[in-house]
Amino acid sequence: MHNRVRVEPEDQPAVERLARYIMRPPISLERMQWGGEGVVLYRAKAGHDGRALPAGDAAEAFDPAEFVARVIMHIPKPRRHLVRYYGWYSNVSRGRRRNADARNHEGEDARVGEATRAERDEARNARALRRSWAQLIKRIYEVDPLVCPSCGSEMKVIAFITEHDVVDAILRHLQRKEEARAPPS
Repeated sequence: MHNRVRVEPEDQPAVERLARYIMRPPISLERMQWGGEGVVLYRAKAGHDGRALPAGDAAEAFDPAEFVARVIMHIPKPRRHLVRYYGWYSNVSRGRRRNADARNHEGEDARVGEATRAERDEARNARALRRSWAQLIKRIYEVDPLVCPSCGSEMKVIAFITEHDVVDAILRHLQRKEEARAPPS
């Protein structure tokens, strides 16, 4: 089993390292070459499994179809869980903690329960506001998503639209508007 390291939201360098790791491609294009005559050459690097580099920095040769097959065999089947939670994070442990919290709050005064719930919600919101999604996108992609592409001024989020029908209606309207602006052919 792998050693798991917890990344705290307050540890910004660790959050950035994790985001950069997630953004890495599954294979390195720098180590892949077309060998000609239907051969793909891929130079392996010394991995975490203790494997050493081949002598003379030799590359392994693959038939193109075999190379693609070996790459795509790591793509999971649809709707298959890739993350398994154990110990403290498992569903069983979280359910036990939730039940224990509910039993502990049953005997308390309703006002005290509401106050602790409000404090928890406030702490959760404060944590979320520490690093907004726009700042994370700006750091990872080096593009500010809240800068207007037309005038360069700062934009503000006024709503999040999550209903598919509404999003489709907006996109259809924008498409009609764009077609109306297009010059006649």
